Amino acid sequence: MARAGKPRKHVFVCVNQRDPQHPRPSCLPRGGGDVFELVREFSGAHGLDDVKVVASFCLEPCMVGPVVYVAPDDVWYGGVTVDDVEQIVEQHLRDEEPVEFLRIGEPEFELSPLQGRDALPPGMIPPVPPQ
Repeated sequence: MARAGKPRKHVFVCVNQRDPQHPRPSCLPRGGGDVFELVREFSGAHGLDDVKVVASFCLEPCMVGPVVYVAPDDVWYGGVTVDDVEQIVEQHLRDEEPVEFLRIGEPEFELSPLQGRDALPPGMIPPVPPQ
């Protein structure tokens, strides 16, 4: 059955890939593509035909990728792994309750690879420097 009407939510999943020599990491090699595919799959499995899942290029908080943004809720997630997707779909997209442990904010947008945080493994959110 085709979806009709304006989507209730848009979910943007970063699948950006930069040159490996670029100082900022990219979400695709950190699992962004797998996260995107699973958000689509689980949204469909839960009948969320009013949620539009969009593959996006850079969403900016690269140091904490893979990054997911949910609109119009203005909720940002960082360090998202395939293991987190079902909880995001069920708890946030279906039940309207953001997944707090994955949320990021202004401090994560300010992180820089020049601060020595460019070699983190996928799913790791670096510590936020004290304000």
